[in-house]
Amino acid sequence: MKRIKLPAYVLALSFIFALAAPVFPAGSSEFSDVKTTRWSHDAIRYAVDEGYMNGVGNGKFDPAGSMTRGMFVTVLWRKEGSPEVGFRPDFTDVKTGKYYSKAVIWAKDHGIVSGVTDTKFDPNGKITREQLATMLYRYCSVKNLVVDERGDVSAFADKSKIHSYAADAMSWAVGKKLIGGVTKDTLVPRGYATREQVATILKRFDETEFTTLADFYREKANKIADYAEQMLWEALDKRKADPGFNPTGCMEGTIVLGLAELGRFDFLAEYVDAWMELGDELRPTEPALFATVVLLLYEKTGDEKYADACRVLKEKLDTWPCDTYGELKYTYELMNNEIYVDGTGVMTPFLARYGRLFGDGEAEARALLQVDNYLKYGVDPARKLVNHGYTTGGAGRGEMGWGRGTGWLMLAVGGVMEDCPDDSVCAACDALIKNTFRYLSPDNTFSWSLAERDGPADSSATGMIMWGVLKAKEAGHAGSVDDGTVKAIAEACLRFFGDDGIVYGCSGPSGGFGSYSENYNENNGWGQGGILSFYAALVKYLENTAL
Repeated sequence: MKRIKLPAYVLALSFIFALAAPVFPAGSSEFSDVKTTRWSHDAIRYAVDEGYMNGVGNGKFDPAGSMTRGMFVTVLWRKEGSPEVGFRPDFTDVKTGKYYSKAVIWAKDHGIVSGVTDTKFDPNGKITREQLATMLYRYCSVKNLVVDERGDVSAFADKSKIHSYAADAMSWAVGKKLIGGVTKDTLVPRGYATREQVATILKRFDETEFTTLADFYREKANKIADYAEQMLWEALDKRKADPGFNPTGCMEGTIVLGLAELGRFDFLAEYVDAWMELGDELRPTEPALFATVVLLLYEKTGDEKYADACRVLKEKLDTWPCDTYGELKYTYELMNNEIYVDGTGVMTPFLARYGRLFGDGEAEARALLQVDNYLKYGVDPARKLVNHGYTTGGAGRGEMGWGRGTGWLMLAVGGVMEDCPDDSVCAACDALIKNTFRYLSPDNTFSWSLAERDGPADSSATGMIMWGVLKAKEAGHAGSVDDGTVKAIAEACLRFFGDDGIVYGCSGPSGGFGSYSENYNENNGWGQGGILSFYAALVKYLENTAL
């Protein structure tokens, strides 16, 4: 796993930590009360040279003086480049125009602080050591850094003095060696942090190696992908033995989608080439999601054989049966105007990407129509839950709120958001996302049946829904899903797999319209593609977007 060293940011030279103007300009680190023999001398010099701290006036630094809450929040704000924020009267004791005003609002917006009460921040109050550790701990989330390391605080006689809100942060800070004991036996969590202690902690923080969340989830995604590739080869071998077996179905489509998100195009080219050597062609409708990745191969390589395979599928879809609303049917045999959400989920991303790649406005329009129709007729108007299917007239069919069914519609949402966004359809998709998250389970997963929030968690549903959400967020939508929720769901999904990369915890098909077995403890493949797609999209999002 790649590890990074958090860089020190050069801050504005006029940063003032106290009301009195400093005698020494920022960058000067020689103070009459900081001798070269003082234990904190190097840290103070570092903090001043980096622009984190200045003197208090009269040529002094006041190393043993207390640090205020407003001062420390401003340090973190300046480390982020002093981002602009609109002032809001969130705290009655934080007035506009103070040096810490914008910093406090920024820190509150990012979950770094919450105040000493609901209405007061206490900016001039002395910061305690556990408060400082907690702010640094939460700041790591802003930087998308992993904070799972814990140190042993049991050796400190005053460990019981650590407030519950600061327990994880103090253990982390000790484990990272950012904070040590004031004495051999005491941590003094409620003691006030001195200015030289803060300077020392800042220097240690900047010199500490951290793992980014992007690298953390890339490692997890690669493990899932390694096993997923084995699954695909096994499917192809089965096709060789049984010509009637379809190795490019819906489940395989979610897997290759995840592999493409992760950038494993060398494998995908090898796999698709081997599949094409069997003389197979893309047949509506289940292989359509698989074909979306074949389009990506064409985009990456320019090889016309991939484009030709997709053109054949597109020609078939042009004459494929629809219901009276224009929605493509799941199979040719369904002549009774039944529309399945599975079909919408697999065909929409293909049409959207085909339209973008080949400038086919008709294909893009059909993609948008599929999503728009399903949102109008396939979602229960009262509970806002996605039906497994619907019939002409908008009558819902099958399981209402089937988790993976919602995931299929979210794949369609992600497809149009990524390749052919339309204002009105995107607005309707945003509403779907907002309503879907009303059914997020307390453990930050989505259930097999969304209506049963306390029911069995489903890895396939959670992964597929979150892939669509991330595509929407990349397109500037899904604002109702905050970034903290995205991270919480990603962390919750770690429960579905281990070091072998095999994903469990989802239902597999059994029979009937919306009837699915509860074989959650088996690897039936659905979770493999769902979680892989989610984690791979999350890695890209973490790398390209400031969460």
